[in-house]
Amino acid sequence: MYKINRSAAIIKPKQPYVDWANSLPQNQVKLTLNDFKSDCTTILIPDYDTDEEALEFIKEIYSELFDIELAMEIRDKKQWPKKRTLKTFLEWFNIEFNSIVLEPFKEKIEKENFINI
Repeated sequence: MYKINRSAAIIKPKQPYVDWANSLPQNQVKLTLNDFKSDCTTILIPDYDTDEEALEFIKEIYSELFDIELAMEIRDKKQWPKKRTLKTFLEWFNIEFNSIVLEPFKEKIEKENFINI
């Protein structure tokens, strides 16, 4: 087992995101906050000493994270909320930080683009 030089951030939707997702015309079944609490987006971030330091990194990339989360519900940007500020992002998502990330494999990690927006 290897500790890698990264930490992790888990992006967890809050009720405003659920309300937006449920308002989309293609979503016939209304989901609850609990439906969105599992299998959340997890990203690797630089090592940090405090949650405030980790949050500073998230603030630098929040726009891309926001777009990814929205695109997972609907790709049509016309359906996205007009106001996608940092304040809105933090109102729509909880961010949980984990300072220890372990790597049990010796193989190289493969990377690929996730969503082209």
